[in-house]
Order: sequence, then C-alpha cells, then structure tokens
Amino acid sequence: MGKYEDSLERIRKAVRCEPVDRVPVVPCGNAYYARSQHVLMKEYITDFDKACDANLAEHLAVDADATQNVIFSPYLLGTQWLSKAALPGIDLGDDEMWQIVESENMQAEEYEDIKAMGWDAWQAKFVAEKCDNNWENLKPYFEAIPRSYAKFAEAGIPCICDFLMITPFEYFCGGRSLECFFMDDLMEEPELMHEIFDIVLESNLKTYRQQIIDTHALGVWIGGWRTGPDLVSPNMFDEFVWPSFKAYYDLCVELNVIPIFHLDSNWTMNIDKFKRLEDKTYVLALDSKTDIRKCREIVGPNVCILGDVPCELMSFGTPEEVKDYVTKLLEDIGPWGCMVATGCDIPSDAKPENVKAMSEAAHEFLETHPQK
Repeated sequence: MGKYEDSLERIRKAVRCEPVDRVPVVPCGNAYYARSQHVLMKEYITDFDKACDANLAEHLAVDADATQNVIFSPYLLGTQWLSKAALPGIDLGDDEMWQIVESENMQAEEYEDIKAMGWDAWQAKFVAEKCDNNWENLKPYFEAIPRSYAKFAEAGIPCICDFLMITPFEYFCGGRSLECFFMDDLMEEPELMHEIFDIVLESNLKTYRQQIIDTHALGVWIGGWRTGPDLVSPNMFDEFVWPSFKAYYDLCVELNVIPIFHLDSNWTMNIDKFKRLEDKTYVLALDSKTDIRKCREIVGPNVCILGDVPCELMSFGTPEEVKDYVTKLLEDIGPWGCMVATGCDIPSDAKPENVKAMSEAAHEFLETHPQK
C-alpha cells in the first residue's frame, strides 16, 4: 500500500479502537494555516489554490496522518446558520478573522413559508436574499475542491471530514438569533418547531445521501455547537437535537461513512447519550471544555475520541508543556481509539513549534510507551 492507503487504514483502525502503528494526528486550523504561511486572510478565503498549498504545507510540516478539511470558505457559515458573515477584506481588515454576525436574520413568520415552499426552495431563496447570495459566492470554492483533494491525496493525506451535516436546531438558532430561537420559538411554539424540524430533516437526509454518493465521502462532521449542555437541557436535547443526530448517524453507518460528532463547548453532562450508539462506529471530537477523561470513563474503551489539546496551551504554552499534555492524555485515555488534535481548530496565533510538539508527542508515544 502507498502512504495514502496506510494513513487511511490507520484512521479506520483508530475509529474501530484497534491497535495502530502510531497514534494518528488529524489537525484542523484554517486561520492558523493562513497566519503560519503568511497568507492574508482575505487571500486565504478567495485564492483557494494558495490556501490549499498553505494547508498542505502545514500538514506536511507536522507529518499529519489525515486532515479535517482541505480548504475552507467562510461563506459556508452563512448557509449553515442562515446568517451573514463578516469577512476580511470586505467588512473587516484584510488580515482579520471572519465571524458570524449574530442577528435576527429570519423572522418567525417565515416558518410558514418553509411549510408552503419546502425546505430546499425556501433555503435557496433565503440564502440568496438574506445571506449575501452565499451559494453564488461559494462557486469558486466548490470548483477548487476536486484539485485540492487531489493535492492532499498525492501527498498521502486523506481528508476525513468531507462535509458538515447541519441539524435543524443549528440552522434556526443562527437565523433567528440565540434569544429569539430559544425564547420565542422553542419555548412558545414547540409543536410548530417539531413540524419544521421534520421537514428539514427529511429533506437533508435525501440531500446528504446523494452528497455522500457523489463525493465518495470518507467521513462527515455532525455538528454540535449550540446544542451543548451549556445551553440545552437534557430533555430539550432529546426532544429537539438527538433525533437529527441519530438519523445522520444511521445514514453514515448505512453508507460506510465515519460519523464525527463535532462537540464544541462542555458536553460532559451529555456524553452518556452517545452510548445509545454502537461502539467502534463513530468519533467524538471534543474541545478542551469537555472533561475528556470523564468522557472515556463514560463511553468506555471502544469509542474513538478526537482531541483535545487546549487552544490556550497552543498559543501560550511551551513545546515541553504541549508534549507533556499529549503524553499524559494518551496515558489516561489511549492509545487505542484516539486521534490527536487541538480542541476544535488550532488557534490562529498558535506557535508553530507547539503544533509540531503536539504531533511529535502523539507519534512518539508508542515508542516510549510500548503496549503489551
């Protein structure tokens, strides 16, 4: 087998919690890649060949086993959260970070339009009219995807997150704004929200099925941002979030795609809910807010965990501190069924020597800690 096939098999073994020849390192850090390769943010989100080259250079520098994406466009964010994004070179300075604009971009009466038009037609109209026509803006990004994948594949680095499955909860929490969505919609109109969520989920499952087939996807993110226990009670999670998580998981398992639950914020209180799923079939991608050791204790040894080197350590720590963190982490929760990365993205101001130290510690772990 070549490097690509070896790397992909290493990832699949990690997901199945089987012994591997080295602990996989699977970074994600778009803004960091731009900064470390001295690419202006406004260029990084418009010149996708330059962005891909920057991303690939950083992955090669740390001998990464896989990547979570090959290129990125912040225009994706508007389609995922029915919101506008402030962009470098347009709304912000040339080298500033993109960001979602938190506002009531969608009105409550538009739920009735979804019922009348159907989700796909309504979303297309809404994104065109109220999200800066993002589908049109994304055309250069989608055109660059195939050649970007080819560059990474030639370098032997598989991408394990081919796209993002969005829950209905995340769409409307973004479009309606945090306050309106929780107080006006979920609290006052739960029956309506169930009806809308069912419409969106049914449509998305058809879309995602075809997308998996068309892209030959290896893995997908199933997003958990504002659905975490910091904002959502356990009962509300079961009622409004878990049905989408489970449906997306089932689709992935059916089509032999790796479901990666991208769980930002503190999910410690809800980790037990993932025990409802079959062991060795999915990944829990945690940031450093979730107690990763508690997570391992709850889900047991047969669930793969991706994470969770803290962003503040990458930005302000030393290489020695990073190596110590990764080593102790793998001693406690690994080494099988682990993939190492930062919590969520590598921060844009991370020290390159710390990123390299994270990778070295993971790759050297089995040499210093041989397994029986």
